[in-house]
Amino acid sequence: MIAHPPVRCGDDVTIRFDGAVNATFRFPPGVLTDDTADAAVAAGWLPAMAAGEPLVVEQPVSARLVDNADLIADIVLTWDRALHPGRPLYGRVPLVASRRVEPADSPPPTTSRRGTACFFTGGVDSFHSALRHRDEIDALVFVHGFDLLDDQHDPLNQQVAARLHAAAAMLGLPLIEVECNLVAFSTSFGIGWDDYHGPALATVALLLAPHFSKVYVPATTTYAVLYPLGSHPLLDPLWSTERVQIVHDGADATRIEKVRAIAGEPAARQHLRVCFENRDGLYNCGQCEKCVRSGVAVRVAGVEGSFPPLPTPTLRQIASVNVVGLGTAWIGYRDELARTKANERLRRSIDIALARRRMKKWPLVGRWVR
Repeated sequence: MIAHPPVRCGDDVTIRFDGAVNATFRFPPGVLTDDTADAAVAAGWLPAMAAGEPLVVEQPVSARLVDNADLIADIVLTWDRALHPGRPLYGRVPLVASRRVEPADSPPPTTSRRGTACFFTGGVDSFHSALRHRDEIDALVFVHGFDLLDDQHDPLNQQVAARLHAAAAMLGLPLIEVECNLVAFSTSFGIGWDDYHGPALATVALLLAPHFSKVYVPATTTYAVLYPLGSHPLLDPLWSTERVQIVHDGADATRIEKVRAIAGEPAARQHLRVCFENRDGLYNCGQCEKCVRSGVAVRVAGVEGSFPPLPTPTLRQIASVNVVGLGTAWIGYRDELARTKANERLRRSIDIALARRRMKKWPLVGRWVR
């Protein structure tokens, strides 16, 4: 698979891949983008592994990124063997690219005059990172097309963007909106978003190299419960180059600790956003698993009522929720309540939800559990 460096036309940027779907982006007017092939490696490395084809890059690439590509592959392939024994999704392929020689007088990222950015969705993780590094961060970055449609003119996207701009303004920071097709791009190679969202974030971070020498990626989970995921403390830093340091941030704090940390911030209280199903077009629908799970985190943290945009789930909603994924967050909430003996009825509701999740895996029983 041949990858070409980004080409900009107006506000649109295209990374072309011969014989495949192109990765496309739109940046706000006045926001500069990088023209090296570094972002093409981040965007194309997993797709090349999924296609079983070498990734050939027709321009010199960051020496650091070239050296890290094999380690990224080692991690992804190890996870792949464990998750898909006998039917791997990825294969080992070479990265065919020359190493770029940086100018001798080029300052390292830590001393460059370029700034620091943090990816921002309005969620607990991103608010936590933004507040934690508030004095260091120069801008927040929101990417349309990651958890919403990639159409900025969609009414829900416009509502979300308006509220995130308001939240950023309350934090005293600008919000850079980026639009892209990376969900569709990864899907065209049969790659799920759980695998690809880390490289997708890295792609955007590398494209923003003219402005930022460091970019924070808010952590999803903690060091205590790590599992294979596209954005991961092992992987995110490996997408860094000599020009851009990518930092996986916040894996030292639990979701409950993060909720407590942001509960006193007016921007978070007014604009917390956790929902990606957005049923009935609502900012936080209060019905999906993510909304209910986040509402439970607020109750367990002891700050119920701190976030008006997030409806408080009833015990019935909690007990009947369909727990998704590994359920590690739910287990953590249950264990915290058992430890503190703070709310026995809430703990029982979580136990019921977890029991229903286990029962769905039982033959003849699972089909009756909804």
